[in-house]
Amino acid sequence: MPTGSQPDVEPINGSTPEILDGDFGLARTIEGLLFVADRALSVSELADVTGASESDVRSALGNLADHYRPRGIVLLEHRWAFRLVSAPDLADYCRRLLGLDHRRQPSRAALETLGIVAYRGQATRAEIERVRGVDSDSALATLLSRNLIRESGRLDAPGRPAVFTTTDTFLAYFGLTSLEDLPEFELNLEPSDSDD
Repeated sequence: MPTGSQPDVEPINGSTPEILDGDFGLARTIEGLLFVADRALSVSELADVTGASESDVRSALGNLADHYRPRGIVLLEHRWAFRLVSAPDLADYCRRLLGLDHRRQPSRAALETLGIVAYRGQATRAEIERVRGVDSDSALATLLSRNLIRESGRLDAPGRPAVFTTTDTFLAYFGLTSLEDLPEFELNLEPSDSDD
């Protein structure tokens, strides 16, 4: 192999890596970056670090997603950022290994709050409480402590209310690889006019 044409990679069992389709060096580099990152990385961050174009990064990410689809690791996309996580169907095994208690399921109030944030994309405390009709401080605190939601910013409005969005931990917890995997659901985000 000529110097500088491809990275020096020794194939497993003498076979060629499956992601060798044109951008193996870039896909391999991105894979390594995602593996060591402690957070999801955006296409622009990956392009900056690798020196590749955003188009080439997207192509390499597509190849990685295809490569991992049948494996125990998947490429998770959340809000235009990517990270490597265990496959959703292995969640029970992972919880067992990590000693996570199945009985510690989020409360109904927390799940309602999480549903509003997930399906709406983002929401403030006032918006959540307007939909639920009750105080949501405890539910929000629970979701924040479990890293299922995070504060993504503040509105330019009186009191500068916090805006909450879901996290990639939310996706992993519910076995999703992107928000597009959420089941179809028509969410009425306005409170009913009745007093019931």
